[in-house]
Amino acid sequence: MQQKRDLPVNQEQQKETIERLVERVQAGEMSAFSALYEHYVEKVYRYFYFKTSQEEAFDLTENVFLRVWENIRQYQRKADSSFAAWLFRVAHNLLVDHYRVQKPNLELDERHPDQRSESSPVLLAERSLSRRSLKVALGQLKENYREVLTLSFLNGLSNEEVARVLNRSEGTLRVLKFRALRELKKILEEMGIKYQ
Repeated sequence: MQQKRDLPVNQEQQKETIERLVERVQAGEMSAFSALYEHYVEKVYRYFYFKTSQEEAFDLTENVFLRVWENIRQYQRKADSSFAAWLFRVAHNLLVDHYRVQKPNLELDERHPDQRSESSPVLLAERSLSRRSLKVALGQLKENYREVLTLSFLNGLSNEEVARVLNRSEGTLRVLKFRALRELKKILEEMGIKYQ
């Protein structure tokens, strides 16, 4: 996790550092792939955690990085996109494939530690919610709502990046995110949890 801390705090600088790491990986440098892995592994795991069992989340996370390693040369840097969007598109596609093969099995497990920053909206919500309640509430959402909230708040992707992952316009994404948050609030209230 040392590499993770060495990445710049500024989002543009961090994006540029990530892109340089990708170029090094494309040139065959294994240590650069390790740095990418360390930076994204928790985020990718968190993406799967709220959609599958803990064991499946571990397996899917491992498979995402295997696919990234196998296909990294296909990634092309674009001014209006990011490596994170490409990575989560790989994760999304893998999850779709997973759902096709087997029915989702919602296992409620609270053993995975939360390591997000204090300013995270999800962390603030989790202070009044238990992880279990949040997972149950997210599990009651329509898949597209759960997808938007997971990518936006649990993985910290921008609206632009989420739109790319889900193949939607940013305007459509904003509407979808608003509706998802409204529906989540309704579900939480039905569960007896007051959302402020």
